[in-house]
Amino acid sequence: MILICIATFLVSLAFIWQWRNMNKVKRLPPGPKGLPILGSLLKIEANPHLDLHKLSQKYGPIMHLRLGLVPTIAVSSPQAAELFLKTHDLVFASRPPSEAGKLMFYNQMDVSFSVYGSYWRNMRKMCTLELLSHSKINTFRSMREQELDLLIKFMREAANDGTTVDISAKVSTLTADMTCRMVFGKNYLDEGVYEKGFKAVVQELMNLAATPNISDYIPYIGALDLKGLSKRMKAISITFDEFLEKIIEEHVQSQNKDDHKTKDFVDVMLGFVGTEQSEYRIERSNIKAIMMVRHSSP
Repeated sequence: MILICIATFLVSLAFIWQWRNMNKVKRLPPGPKGLPILGSLLKIEANPHLDLHKLSQKYGPIMHLRLGLVPTIAVSSPQAAELFLKTHDLVFASRPPSEAGKLMFYNQMDVSFSVYGSYWRNMRKMCTLELLSHSKINTFRSMREQELDLLIKFMREAANDGTTVDISAKVSTLTADMTCRMVFGKNYLDEGVYEKGFKAVVQELMNLAATPNISDYIPYIGALDLKGLSKRMKAISITFDEFLEKIIEEHVQSQNKDDHKTKDFVDVMLGFVGTEQSEYRIERSNIKAIMMVRHSSP
C-alpha cells in the first residue's frame, strides 16, 4: 500500500508539473526532453562528466536539461564558459537551495552555499580581509615558521630512520594545521574532539556535501529521505555545532583574560556579534556557518 501511495503521488505530481508548463513558452537551448518528474536524471550515471560530454556532442556546447524538477544549463566549450563565468557572471553567480546547505551549513549562511547578494558579498569581504589579506598573513608568520620547522624535523628523522613518507599527505596536513591555527587560534586536528576522530568527521561532512541528493532535484519527496542522507546530515550538524560552540566559548573566555594576544578569525568575527552589516545582523549562527567552511576546507 505504501508503494502504491508513493506511485500515485508521483504520477499526480507529473500531471501537475505538465499542466503548469503546458502554456509556458521558454527560449531555452537545445537538450533532451527527459521524463516527467525525473527529467534527465537517468541519463546521468556513475561518470557525469562523460555522460554530459556525450549529450553535448548531440545538443551543442550550451545545453538545457532538467535534473528532476531543476532546470539546468550545461556548457562545454571555452567560449560558452566565458559567457557564463565572465560576461554574464552576475546573472549566474547565485547558488541553488540544497539539503546540505540547509542542514549542515546553517540554512546556507556560509560563503559556499549562500545565495548571491549583499550578505554573501560582505561575508566574502570579511573572510578576505580578516584571513587572507597580506597584513593578516604576516601576523601569523611565526606560527607558519613553527609548523614548517616541525615538518622539517619530522622529515629529517624519517630520513635518518629510512622510513617511507607520503609527502603529499604531510603537505596537506601542514596546510590544514596552519589554517586551523589561523582560524581557531589552536590546532584541533590531533585532539580527541570527536569519537571518530577530527579528520574522519570532517571527511564525512565533505562526503555528505558532495553526495548527490534526490531531494535537491525533486523537493516534493525530500521528507521521505529515501537514501537516509538528511538523517546523517542532521546528526553531523549537531556534532559540529557542539564543537563550534566550544571554540566560541573558549575565545570568549580568552578575550576576557588576555587583550594582547594575536586575534584569529574567530576573535574578529566575535567582534561583529550583535552589529549590523548592511541589512542583516551578525549573530553566532553566522559565525558558525563561516567557521564550518573554514574548518572543513583543508
